Amino acid sequence: MTVRDRDSAVTVRDSAARLNGRAVRVTSPVPADVWNAVAGADPCITPFQLPAWRDCVCYGGDWADASRLYELPGGRQLVLMLARRPARPRRLAVEASWPGGWGSGGLLATGGVRPEDVALVNADLAAGRSLSVRVRPGFAAAELWAERAQASLVIPRAVHVAHFDGPFEDYFNRSVSAKRRAMLRNARRHLERAGVVITDGNSPELVRGFYDVYLQWIAWRAVQRKVPVGLATWRTRRAEPLEKFTAMASRLGEGCRIWVAWWEGRPIGATISLYAGDNAVGWRAVADRSAPPRFRVFELLAVEALRHACESGRRRMELGESVGKEDLARVKERIGGQEQASPEFCFERIPLAQGRLTFERLRRQAEQRIIGHRHGDGQVRDQASEPATERPS
Repeated sequence: MTVRDRDSAVTVRDSAARLNGRAVRVTSPVPADVWNAVAGADPCITPFQLPAWRDCVCYGGDWADASRLYELPGGRQLVLMLARRPARPRRLAVEASWPGGWGSGGLLATGGVRPEDVALVNADLAAGRSLSVRVRPGFAAAELWAERAQASLVIPRAVHVAHFDGPFEDYFNRSVSAKRRAMLRNARRHLERAGVVITDGNSPELVRGFYDVYLQWIAWRAVQRKVPVGLATWRTRRAEPLEKFTAMASRLGEGCRIWVAWWEGRPIGATISLYAGDNAVGWRAVADRSAPPRFRVFELLAVEALRHACESGRRRMELGESVGKEDLARVKERIGGQEQASPEFCFERIPLAQGRLTFERLRRQAEQRIIGHRHGDGQVRDQASEPATERPS
C-alpha cells in the first residue's frame, strides 16, 4: 500500500491493495459525508461510532483523525474509527479506537459488519507500521472480533447492558427487585421533601452543573487518596476541561442528554447519556458525596436515564465498564444491567499494552495500601470503592 505524508499530524492514505485475497481501496481519513452514509446503513450503530464523536475525540489536538475507509468489490464500504497520537516518525505512532475515556470504537459497514469484514481489517492492522494500535469494538461485535483476531494481545473487558423489549415499567418490574424498587420510591420521597429538583436537556447550564459535581467528586477522591486537592483538580481541568464537555454536547445535539439533580441551589448529581439508532450509552455519571445517602442520587439518575432511553425507542442501553469495580457492577446489576464481554484488541510491534496493564495494576495496589484498611480476613480494601463516577476506558 502507498502512504503519503503531509505536514499535518494525519497521514493521508489513498491506495488500492489486496487484503485477504480481496481487492480493496483504502482511504484515510474518512470524509464526514461518507462516514455518515455508512453509519446510516449499519443497523448496529452506536453513539461512539458517529463522525460527530470523532470530532469530539480529536477536539483539543491531543488526538488526530486516522480513520480508514475500506471500499470493497460490489460497492460495500467499511469505516474503521481510529485516532492517532501525533508523532514523528510514523513508526512511533500510537493509534486507538477509541482512546481511553472515549468509549468503544471498532467497525461500521454498509448493511452491518460481516465476519469477512472483521478478518480483512484484522489483516490490515496486523500488517501495519504503527507502533501500537488498540481497538475496542462494541459489545455487540465482540464475538466476531474474538473469533478472527490477529492481535498480539487481547485484554478482557466487560460492560453492563440493559435490554428493553417493551414499556419501561415492564422492564423495571422484571429487572429490579421489589425491595430495590421500594428503596428507590422511598429515596424519591426524600428528594421531594428536601426540595431536590431534577432537570434534563442539553444546555450549557446543565453541562456546567455536571462539571461542578465532577470537580467536587475529584476533590473528595483526592482526600481519600491523600493527594493534594489542588493538584488533583488542576490535573482534571487539564486532562478534561469544561470545554471538552461543552463541545461534545454542542456537536451531538439531540444525541446527548444531561440530567442534573439540584439541592439548595447547587448540583449534587449528574449523568450524561448518548443516543444513536437503537442504542443508548450512559457515558458519565457522578454524585456529590456530601449529599445525604438517603437521596440515592446516583441510582435515581440512572433510572431516569434508563426510562428516557426506553421511552425514546432504544432497544438497549450500555451502562459502561465495571471490570475490577465490584461495587459499581452491583449498582448496575440492581437496576437491570447484564454483564457482556467487550474485550480490547492490541496490534503492537512492542508490548506497550502489557506494560500499561502492569503499571495500572501496581498503581491500584499502591493506592489500596495508602487508603485501605485491613479487615479480619487480612485483605486490603478500598474505603472509597463505592461508586460515584464512571470514566469509560
